[in-house]
Amino acid sequence: MLHATDRGCSHPDCDVPGYLCEVHHVGEWMAHGGPTNIDNLTFACGPHHRLLTPVGWKTRKHAGGTTEWIPPPDTDHGQPRTNTYHHPEKH
Repeated sequence: MLHATDRGCSHPDCDVPGYLCEVHHVGEWMAHGGPTNIDNLTFACGPHHRLLTPVGWKTRKHAGGTTEWIPPPDTDHGQPRTNTYHHPEKH
């Protein structure tokens, strides 16, 4: 299902295809007993998945299913927060 929705790493401007990505639980779903379902998952390549720490980057899902990546406050410079690389129809 993630191959159909994300197609690849959901971090902004990352071009790593889905078959080389890891599955990430959006938000702190598992730590707080949340469900593991498609609405709570996104693709993240290894290097971007490692950015998701308690004091690092965060993710959240928009109503349309797009994953937003939220940088730590000290590195937030107005950069893009979603990835359209794998979705050329959205350009």
